[in-house]
Amino acid sequence: MAEKLPWDKLLEEALTAPGNLTGVYDRFHDYSITNMLLFLMQGIREPVASFSRWKSLGRHVLQGARAKEVIVPLLVKEPAPEDEPLEEKRERVARLIGFKVVRAVFALSDTDGAELPPIQIPGWDTQTALDKLSVRHVPFESTNGNVQGYSQGVEIAINPLAVHPEKTLMHELGHVVLGHTLPHAFDDYQTHRGMKEFQAEATSYLVLNELGRLDDETAAHSRGYIKHWLKDETPPDTAIRQVFTAADRILKAGRLAVSTA
Repeated sequence: MAEKLPWDKLLEEALTAPGNLTGVYDRFHDYSITNMLLFLMQGIREPVASFSRWKSLGRHVLQGARAKEVIVPLLVKEPAPEDEPLEEKRERVARLIGFKVVRAVFALSDTDGAELPPIQIPGWDTQTALDKLSVRHVPFESTNGNVQGYSQGVEIAINPLAVHPEKTLMHELGHVVLGHTLPHAFDDYQTHRGMKEFQAEATSYLVLNELGRLDDETAAHSRGYIKHWLKDETPPDTAIRQVFTAADRILKAGRLAVSTA
């Protein structure tokens, strides 16, 4: 569990300590936009994966579930020259000759497995925070299982398969509280997305630490996310002060009164 450092020191740790993203945003195949549109045309609005991928994630496809359509490439291997060196043979790739539609993937609702329990944080209540911040929690409707959550306007959605649901909740609340999701802020978000993602994740980092929920794995993934989006950019003091304000608002919104009886 991360030490409860002063927020400026904790944020410095988030910016400088090692981090990684392995096992969070790489669990599902990265389907093309065309395939995502095909999934939507089939009425799918939930994560999609192959039979084997669901199995690797600890879920099994329900008996009788009908596979969904997906576009796959058709590849053929060119005949190798007789005198081709071994290294070139290893590097030679198959030639793309076209695409075809096959039934080879299943939606989340076609599978069975352990479900995420409701987010319960001692001393802090999710629904109380949502009510006080005027935020609505809506169903997750993305076919991309690597997306952990998203927010739009005053609505947030959390992937039912999120690796760190608490971190994702605080991240999306951070976006809303920081004003990133309002219509008039869309252009600014697109222009400065790296900084906005840093702010939301830094807010989550501070809040989880304050609530005693920032374990080593979550912290490492959070720092990896921050480094990925910031690249070599240094957050200005204004952006950091906004993070402190957002974290404070989220903490206060969900704090439960402690009985002294």
